[in-house]
Amino acid sequence: MRFKVGWLVPQHVLALTHFEPVVTPDDFQQISVQTAKALQQVTGQSFHVLIDNRMIAETNQATLEMMLQAFPQLARPGLRWIVVILPESIKGQAGTMPTQQKGDIQLKYVDSLEDAQAHLAAVDEQVDWASADPAFFVDTD
Repeated sequence: MRFKVGWLVPQHVLALTHFEPVVTPDDFQQISVQTAKALQQVTGQSFHVLIDNRMIAETNQATLEMMLQAFPQLARPGLRWIVVILPESIKGQAGTMPTQQKGDIQLKYVDSLEDAQAHLAAVDEQVDWASADPAFFVDTD
């Protein structure tokens, strides 16, 4: 398995994690399809997207505008935060990267999974972290 897309916390936190350092064009296309499929399950409440880039070799990070252009299905009512965990090679730089906003959607870069969860817990008390999939970030292939 090269990546995983799915609900880390059902109906509240849609997550993407990578298990390979390079995202291929085929990966990108499959991620887009799987993201669109998962978003069909959203029933109107607010939700967030968590992107785990810890394994990614690329050090240039996409802006919010670039993400919304690449994945137009994200530009939908209800999406509040996109939280991106930076690659290990640039870990420690999240504090220098400003939060971005377009409409109701905000993008925040963080240095770790713990930072991502802490941020989402602080901005949305409705997220039930006890229901999070504990094996989501584990490559089972």
